[in-house]
Amino acid sequence: MNTKPCLCWLALTSGFAFSQSFLPAAGATQRPYTFKRGVNISHWLSQNTDTLTYAAPWFGEQDVAWIAQQGFDHIRLPVDGRLCLKPDGSLDEAKLQPVDDTMHWARPRGLGVVLDMHFLPGADFNGPGDGRAFGDMALQEKVADFWRRLARRYASEGPWLRFEILNEPVAPENRQLNVFNRRMLAAIRESNPTRIVYLTSNRWSQFRTVADVELPDDPNIAFTVHYYEPMVFTHQRAPWAGFTETMPSVPFPGRVPDLTGAVAQGHPNPFHGHTGDELTVADIETGFAEVTAWTAEHAKGREIYLGEFGVYKAADPGSQRRWIAAVREAAESRGWGWAVWDYNDSFGVREAQGGPTAILRGLFPR
Repeated sequence: MNTKPCLCWLALTSGFAFSQSFLPAAGATQRPYTFKRGVNISHWLSQNTDTLTYAAPWFGEQDVAWIAQQGFDHIRLPVDGRLCLKPDGSLDEAKLQPVDDTMHWARPRGLGVVLDMHFLPGADFNGPGDGRAFGDMALQEKVADFWRRLARRYASEGPWLRFEILNEPVAPENRQLNVFNRRMLAAIRESNPTRIVYLTSNRWSQFRTVADVELPDDPNIAFTVHYYEPMVFTHQRAPWAGFTETMPSVPFPGRVPDLTGAVAQGHPNPFHGHTGDELTVADIETGFAEVTAWTAEHAKGREIYLGEFGVYKAADPGSQRRWIAAVREAAESRGWGWAVWDYNDSFGVREAQGGPTAILRGLFPR
């Protein structure tokens, strides 16, 4: 999900080179990596701006320690794959070092890592997005070769690492994503035959496009979707979503207030609500039930993962907490794992001063 960058406090920590010292000792019992309660580290290795550079020192081992202390069991790590490629097609080791560092910090704390390709060459979710990778077979092969090289690099890693092929794809046609997924998965499987790999639905990993997903016959794939509905609540006053800063507050549960003047003229966002709409927990349940019905028929035995959900900071804290709790409960009641968006940005579980937010309290009621 594209969010407005907001640089928080600096947690300056020294980098650590990945080493074998954190591998379990011979005969030791590895703790299980459950991937049930995660948090996204946004704007660190992806969606960077002039003020938020790639791998900036605001995120480090102290942050990973804080995440583990709150009760999270994994990190979803969005990475801009376009930045990890050199002009000759080889991997940029310097750009991948922060991924190694994150695993180095996470593993001794029992945290898994989802390596999420947030962008790939020819695949940009900023709608309507750059969807060339879905129709240009030559480009698609280059992307597959990137995944082939990346998977080979991490082939020796254990179950603490999972791959996510592509965040929020926006293919021109839903069926094109099935072809793309199979090709990327085949490249990964050349070196990682049993690693868990997440596949998703088209058009921003929406619930409403799952009906067109065709999952490959592979026992080690999982299915991921995202949930930010209703956008009129979760993205209220977010300028990139087409809302104005003077938009009236939208409560949850509650009714959408008069939206006159609240939506920027000509903005293409198709997910705006309407004045008078009632926002309820029952609506959330209905959406989840529809996906559950599809998975029961088409994804039997597959792990289902809510890879993103969150509320922009403009919503009042009570409504943030209630919506987050309702979505978390809808996922957990179905046995889904989840990863909230995000750590310490404008949807964050951690505030600028370092303390917990209403979002965190919705995730872990105390």
